[in-house]
Amino acid sequence: MANQVQTKTATCPTHGEIEAMREMPKVSFPFIVYGIRRMIAARKPFRCPECGTAVDAS
Repeated sequence: MANQVQTKTATCPTHGEIEAMREMPKVSFPFIVYGIRRMIAARKPFRCPECGTAVDAS
């Protein structure tokens, strides 16, 4: 299934300031399943694209 990528400026302990990213599911049918998958994905942390470390993007 194809995903969307959310990006946010964050600070990686190794690489400094980066554009952190995480994958979010695209809209699909049934919408209830999509909503649940989207809520689960929203709880996952943003990650550094170079090393994969979870970063604080708040």
